[in-house]
Amino acid sequence: MPVLERDLSPHVIQAFPPWLDLPPGYIVNDWIAWQKGKLVADKIRKTPSLLDTAINRLVTRSDTLFAADHEWLELLRTRDIAVITGILEANDSEGQRLRSSTPFSRKPFIEPEEAEAIYERAHLG
Repeated sequence: MPVLERDLSPHVIQAFPPWLDLPPGYIVNDWIAWQKGKLVADKIRKTPSLLDTAINRLVTRSDTLFAADHEWLELLRTRDIAVITGILEANDSEGQRLRSSTPFSRKPFIEPEEAEAIYERAHLG
């Protein structure tokens, strides 16, 4: 394989314009949420009662829910497992939006070791 000898760094095109002002690691964080979503979807398929755990978490703090939490609560109460797991695994903007406020955090959905492995993969390759 030939080695590229000229410096292309002045020709690097930024992924996003500077005015967009994305927080550091924004894209990486979306990827991390997507990987966690896929992991949670797999667990939900194996143990459907995990959906009840998510519902209970939301219901217990019903006085302090944000709009996204209410949306998740409605989805969990009215949609079947295939729809929920589809959202968690979707690589589209709707999946990304919903995963950004997921009720599937911490145990029993994500074990600390699983989260650490995802973070390492995201940041170290």
